[in-house]
Amino acid sequence: MKKLILTLFASAGLMSLTFGQYVDQALIFSQQNFGSTARSKAMGNAFGAIGGDFSSLSINPAGIGIYLRSETTGTLNIMGINNTEATYRGQITDDRSNNFNFRNFGYIMAAPVQSEGSGLVSFNFGIGFNKLNNFNQSISVGKNNSPYSKTDAFALNTNGINSKNLLDQYNPYTNGTPWESKMAWETYLMNVRNPDQDGMGNTYESILLTNELVNQNLTVNKEGYVNEYVISMGANFNHKLYLGATIGMQDIYYDESKSYSEDGEFGRFDYISSERTRGNGYNIKLGIIYRPVPSLRLGAAIHTPTFFSLKEAYNSVMTSNLQNVSTAADGLHSAETPLGDFEYKMDTPMRAIGSLALQFGKKGMVSFDYEYVDYSKMKLRKGLGGYNFSSENTDINTIYRSVSNLRFGGEIKATEALSLRAGYELFGNPYKSFSYNQSQPNKDYSYNTINAGIGYRINNVSLDVSYSLGNRTDYNYMDNIDAEPVKYHMSNNEVVFTLGIKL
Repeated sequence: MKKLILTLFASAGLMSLTFGQYVDQALIFSQQNFGSTARSKAMGNAFGAIGGDFSSLSINPAGIGIYLRSETTGTLNIMGINNTEATYRGQITDDRSNNFNFRNFGYIMAAPVQSEGSGLVSFNFGIGFNKLNNFNQSISVGKNNSPYSKTDAFALNTNGINSKNLLDQYNPYTNGTPWESKMAWETYLMNVRNPDQDGMGNTYESILLTNELVNQNLTVNKEGYVNEYVISMGANFNHKLYLGATIGMQDIYYDESKSYSEDGEFGRFDYISSERTRGNGYNIKLGIIYRPVPSLRLGAAIHTPTFFSLKEAYNSVMTSNLQNVSTAADGLHSAETPLGDFEYKMDTPMRAIGSLALQFGKKGMVSFDYEYVDYSKMKLRKGLGGYNFSSENTDINTIYRSVSNLRFGGEIKATEALSLRAGYELFGNPYKSFSYNQSQPNKDYSYNTINAGIGYRINNVSLDVSYSLGNRTDYNYMDNIDAEPVKYHMSNNEVVFTLGIKL
């Protein structure tokens, strides 16, 4: 084992706010899944030109004008099984989470102006909420006999910082030292490589021997949601032209906890971190649906950015139990942060949706939605203490790109009361394949859903059930010293039930 050169201070330290994490979170908070009712979900959320469903208030608000009668509706996710398979250097681990939640609840008031004649036929109003995202996920990653250690990453990330700034009496909030570096220093996980006469220096190395193998384990638990509370209004002109607008007020909650452990000949260390983000935002959606002939519907919608005000709380703990390192280092050590907090604002990108639907009398319909989103236009701003996120916004513009999201759906009337439905969603890759002069791990990102469902109408009551299988594959590095990323494949099985009552 390498010999420690300095006697380290074992008092508790603080972990730094790693601003790079906000680049990742900007994408997490900006991606949306519109299908909040079972009918919409079964048809792949291709409802931009169909309307007449509460989900359309968050997709194309002109769809509210399709309603001929008032309705109240509510949706439950009665089964949600989210399985994540992680592959890291040939070793595969699985984890699973279960979800049960409300997907939507709303009320539409249809106000007819006239039943016949030209001009304004009805003016409708709607209020309620749609769930736009569910963050619940559990992840496990493991690798035995790995040649890569996080202690090497700690040392690499601390290079250039004088070890005086890692001592207890220095506050990283004022001198710019990463809190993670200070915690690794206080738990004896790295040494000074170039000590001066006082034992200080500014380059570092891991306490591990060269080529020493370790066992790595990482678990991540995520919880949260994005709910959109909508106030919508729309008008029906001649049963040919429908206009609508929605004021959306979004409520976001995101909780993520990570637990990393590593053991080997040196002993063991654990690194636990957690953060919780809450906030709210607002947007405006405008939409139009036009029926040039009874069998054809054309739709278009524009969503402004959602302007979020966010506040997060975070803390972390790092502990080590070392053996055979040195007299000073052997034993138990820990560093724990107090609860920190940070406030900032974030703007999601605009969205543009174009839609087409063909209706075959009373026998059924097919529909198609095209959505354009430019994720490079996400913006972080007004951080606490005047932080301007200039480097993070540069990263966003460099790493992310515009995407085309495609949604297809169809419905067949099996009987007067029974409908059969199917749909498919294909989400574009928001990552550039090449940036910062190197190939990016998420160049092979993919995300799609396969959907099916049935609907039953009797008198004034509608019952809809849908099943959805979502598949997403993305990549992320364990740390910045390993050139091979972890591959995550998530499969999400959902059964959604909607009850609607015409009034």
